[in-house]
Amino acid sequence: MYRYSATQWIYGRESLARSLDRLKKYGYDGIELAGEPRTTDVEEVRRLLRERDMTCTSICGIYSSERDLSSSDRAVRSHAVQYVKDCVDLASETGAPLVIVVPSAVGRARPDSEKEEAWNHAVGSLREAGEYAASQGIELAIEALNRYETDLVNKLETAVRMIEEVGSGHVKLMADLFHMSIEERNVEQSFKRIAPYLVHVHIADNTREAAGMGRTDFGEVVRALRDIAYKGAITMEFLPPSANPYSAAERSGSDELMDEYTAMSIREIKKQVRLLAEA
Repeated sequence: MYRYSATQWIYGRESLARSLDRLKKYGYDGIELAGEPRTTDVEEVRRLLRERDMTCTSICGIYSSERDLSSSDRAVRSHAVQYVKDCVDLASETGAPLVIVVPSAVGRARPDSEKEEAWNHAVGSLREAGEYAASQGIELAIEALNRYETDLVNKLETAVRMIEEVGSGHVKLMADLFHMSIEERNVEQSFKRIAPYLVHVHIADNTREAAGMGRTDFGEVVRALRDIAYKGAITMEFLPPSANPYSAAERSGSDELMDEYTAMSIREIKKQVRLLAEA
């Protein structure tokens, strides 16, 4: 019913081959590549995916302060837009249908200008990037991050408002269950409100660990996705506890812990899909 993947950057510095082998072992269909176009060997990615009969489900953009689409600095915005365009090229070259976009820098507690100005800058940046994505047949998926990680778009309804202002059929929305556990009052109602825009989903429990380790009702999540006829990939984005989520990308990590999280996440979601089908 669904295609299952996990995002590459959560596995830290390990090789892509090692991450793919782990995902294949536990029954995943593909991987979400980290958005680092200038250091990604596309031919090697294609070869590794082909050898394992797996796919690239998406590109996860990494939005540091140098890639801030809402910055008051025109040069920074220009650099950020070019970065998104480069990620679109990476998606096209690896067969991924979409690129995840965060409209403002991750880790920024407040905008570097008035919020309305930052919003307008982000909308303008996304229009330009969205036009390029459309020309390549790729979608951009706006991600709403919780209030402790960024300042501009925290709720899904806010992301929808930004999508509507951008006005591109190729700028859509993704939902992340961890961020939703902080910002959304009702998961099922939230999914119904965003259904026309939803193209991608990230899965983690309310603790940001693997699905099934916290308090999230994944039966409710799976039911909501069924009810809105969601057809995109289900991508795991779990992390060990950390104040800075991007620090995971630099972690050498524990194979045992990552194996446990990887196995548990897909097992929990597939269990809920099966229970729903049997009900």
